[in-house]
Amino acid sequence: MDMDYSIYLVTNREVTEKKGRDFYASIEEALQHGVTLVQLREKNLPDAAVAEEGRRVKALCDRYGVPLLVDDRIAVAKAIGAAGVHLGQSDDTLQEARKELGKDAIIGISAHNLAEALAAEKGGADYLGAGALYPTSTKKDATDLSLAEFRAIVGAVSIPVVGIGGIGIPQYGEVLDCGAAGCAMITSILGADDIGAAVDTMKALYRERQNR
Repeated sequence: MDMDYSIYLVTNREVTEKKGRDFYASIEEALQHGVTLVQLREKNLPDAAVAEEGRRVKALCDRYGVPLLVDDRIAVAKAIGAAGVHLGQSDDTLQEARKELGKDAIIGISAHNLAEALAAEKGGADYLGAGALYPTSTKKDATDLSLAEFRAIVGAVSIPVVGIGGIGIPQYGEVLDCGAAGCAMITSILGADDIGAAVDTMKALYRERQNR
């Protein structure tokens, strides 16, 4: 499966609730304007509830031809027919995910340093989520990764590297300029004053870099 990681939306119910927005309508607005990948991220719900939510989000993604990944939960990804999973360093192993989801599943791994990045690539990851690059309120235990370290990871691996952690519109172009395949974002999309305008701006920034 050809994946476009350029505008990678990670869901977060708390962000939409804080803005007084409907969770599903917010995701659909982002899809309408061109997010290229969605990751369903629910840390505190049981698998059954995440699967129910995931089926609704997947229906939206399918409508716009955008792949859906599930954060952490291999069983949920399998149950709802998601394109794959994103796993942290402490989540179920990459090998277990590959066994359960099959050779065609997209499996991403979080990397906080070069050693983790190289190990994930060697283990068969399809892409890396590297960070946290900037301070972020949605992942308080994230360790910091400098842009220089991020650039070193991009140069050391042959799989796509996605920037994660505190990335808003001002940082988006900066991370792309380090060689990122894209950026994974929560608040800068779902918490933007205008979701559609935020995605449109990022699309233009990405396109501008592709045309250089």
